[in-house]
Amino acid sequence: MKTLLQLIFGLLLFSFITCSTDAVEPFLDDEGAGEQPQEDTGSGGEDAPSDSFVTDSFDGTGPLEDFVTNNETALPQVEREGGRYRAELTDNTDNKTLHFNDDQGRLDAKLLTFPFEFIARNIGIGTLTDSQTPPTPENSLYIFSGVQIHVQNLNSINSAHVVVGHRGNTYFTIEGKNTVNGDSSVNDIGANVVPDGRADIRVVGNQDETITIYWQNPNSEYGAIADEWILYNETGNLPGTAPVFGSNVYVGLITYAFGTNGIPFVGTCDAIQIAD
Repeated sequence: MKTLLQLIFGLLLFSFITCSTDAVEPFLDDEGAGEQPQEDTGSGGEDAPSDSFVTDSFDGTGPLEDFVTNNETALPQVEREGGRYRAELTDNTDNKTLHFNDDQGRLDAKLLTFPFEFIARNIGIGTLTDSQTPPTPENSLYIFSGVQIHVQNLNSINSAHVVVGHRGNTYFTIEGKNTVNGDSSVNDIGANVVPDGRADIRVVGNQDETITIYWQNPNSEYGAIADEWILYNETGNLPGTAPVFGSNVYVGLITYAFGTNGIPFVGTCDAIQIAD
């Protein structure tokens, strides 16, 4: 009798335990714990590298490819060389390379539609023998390389630009300029801010067809290291009144001088990146 009662009790206990396991939260070991939230290791924000950029690294040697050129004869020695845009400025007769007031030198550009983003990497001035070493300034001189934003009508004297170089007696600086109907307003960010005479320049074309300007010292590992952009003169705005750009603009590279002091020199750029 005792044996029969023990058997019946054992069967009842087994049945109870088996029916109760669905109400118990299963134990998950490290390997079977399911998906856990992962830390976002990306830099995030507007300063993060964008997967949408199209990059032109000026590979090969020869003429620039897929650019629209305005006033080519003002600065004929522009090409791709050694993986860079290279503009040799050896002659500035009658200030033919100048971008100021009614003067429009050479522009090599892409037609973009607002909103957009345009970045020029490691753009600046150098010597004929070493394009990455800036010319030693002496007295007052105006020699630059940088980015111009021009209204779609290239015959119109309405543009904005941000360029790197020597400006008068303000050496190793970045200059900003707005030109409206041939009247230019200009300033800079101060002397010795870009001690190598080079910078990365970023132009953001906003939805409302205005632009915001940023700069930084060159980031040679921009594919791996996040940029640290600085607003131009703390606001991102160029001096004076900006042109009315319209929905489409030409954005591209310029190299120019005023006068003849500091000539010859070269303007170079390692790459441009466009998100349009």
